[in-house]
Amino acid sequence: MNKSFSGFRESIPYPDSSNFRVILQRHPYHIDPHWHPCVEIIFPLSGDYEVTLGEEVCRLEKGDIMILHSGTIHALTGSSRRTRLIFQFDVEILYSLREFQSLLFSFPSFLLLRRNLEDPTYLSVEKLLLSVIRESRQKKLLWEASLYSLVLRLYTLLFRSPALQMQAFPGKDSVQNTSHRENHQYQEKFLAVCQYLNQNLSGEITLEMAASYAGFSKFHFSRLFKDFVGVSFSQYMSMQRLHKAKLLLLTTQASITDIAMEAGFNSSSTFNRVFYQSEKMSPTEFRQSHAKLKN
Repeated sequence: MNKSFSGFRESIPYPDSSNFRVILQRHPYHIDPHWHPCVEIIFPLSGDYEVTLGEEVCRLEKGDIMILHSGTIHALTGSSRRTRLIFQFDVEILYSLREFQSLLFSFPSFLLLRRNLEDPTYLSVEKLLLSVIRESRQKKLLWEASLYSLVLRLYTLLFRSPALQMQAFPGKDSVQNTSHRENHQYQEKFLAVCQYLNQNLSGEITLEMAASYAGFSKFHFSRLFKDFVGVSFSQYMSMQRLHKAKLLLLTTQASITDIAMEAGFNSSSTFNRVFYQSEKMSPTEFRQSHAKLKN
């Protein structure tokens, strides 16, 4: 595969001015830690594959599916002569739909679906990826439009799936005193709450407002929110605002002040301070170090 790097950033050479890149990889392969602004889906069709995410090494067996969200630093190793699907596409495809815009801020850095022929979500995702291979091989009329449709169907399926909800709510397993039915109802409620918060990051959403939206008292909501989401309300808002700011820094040429306002910070000075505390660099330095390369 042809690659172009700037620091850790890989520039993806989409073929023929396309927004998609479909590779059936059949040779031993290794690439050091890197990131790219596209989404990458890895699907070993035979053999295994290793994905390193920070200090964690994740081994993908035949049929496992990993979805790496844009901006995730990862290393890849495939030691055997086996076949893997590597499907990459421009993340801006998803951000073009308003309904996806808020939900994508809650998408984890990666989502792993282990091969499970009894799981309807897995079977549906597998079917969609096999369709991606077929469309990319045949290249019939409107094949790229078909890939676009498959990506939208894939993400609609994922956002409705228990697999994504489990990773979106890492703290909910700590809930001890609710029945399964109550737990499921609360899970759906807090998914809706997080969508509401993500859609309104640029506004001044308070704990009281979020509690009122959920239909709980402030104190009850605060406890349940941490149980189900895994972090406090204020931590969640800060994390999501920083995540939105990073995406805007990577994908737009908007000014730092405009990004600060769009991400919900009350001033550019507050934004700079919070950003530096999190990333150990200023927003300007972050943008420069992750500058988007033009193919």
